[in-house]
Amino acid sequence: MAGARLVWLETPSNPGLDVCDIRRIVEAAHAAGALVAVDNTLATPLGQRPLDLGADFSVASDTKSLTGHGDLLLGHVAARDPELAEGVRFWRKTVGAVPGPMEAWLAHRSLATLQLRLERQAANALALAEALRGHPKVSGLRYPGLPGDPAHEIAVRQMRRFGCVVSFTLKDEASAERFLGSLRLVMQATSFGSVHSSAERRGRWGGDAVAPGFIRFSAGIEDTGDLVADVLRALEKTT
Repeated sequence: MAGARLVWLETPSNPGLDVCDIRRIVEAAHAAGALVAVDNTLATPLGQRPLDLGADFSVASDTKSLTGHGDLLLGHVAARDPELAEGVRFWRKTVGAVPGPMEAWLAHRSLATLQLRLERQAANALALAEALRGHPKVSGLRYPGLPGDPAHEIAVRQMRRFGCVVSFTLKDEASAERFLGSLRLVMQATSFGSVHSSAERRGRWGGDAVAPGFIRFSAGIEDTGDLVADVLRALEKTT
């Protein structure tokens, strides 16, 4: 960390769902004279408060869970220090990264249902993770809210909700593609956080060190029983 001016971390990470101990990293970074920015996209401000944990910046792609309808491109930066915040505002004004009135209206519309959406999505994600735990066709199951997950201990200390994303690995690329093609309630998409459940074979796009059968699943707000049943039925089609 010596010589660094900024430490950037994403927690939970996408797509692996590892969780960083924000307080511990902040202490080390500040001791070395570096600022800390946390990508809080997956957790959202209602799931995790990086600034309260000592981070200097909290950033997120609001295209995903915060707005939750998959119909706009938007992001935000929050800062604890007013001077740092003013620097971000000046940069935004200089480069023109200012949302239009329609994007702002759509985001404002979505905030009214944020808590309701996140609670249902997190409940669906946990139910799905519980249903997949121990399944013979699933390996590498990850969800921070699942007891026994490698990240669970840290997650319960610093998160209020555990997000909508579950990740797991199927046998191979062909099995993953058959699984995705057999889903009825779930669309194939490379984003996450929508009110509609989505899933993707992440290795299709390259860039992430994941197995060919790695699945990133984003739980929406569908009926929990229907969603879990759809996933389990699709898994049976992978044979």
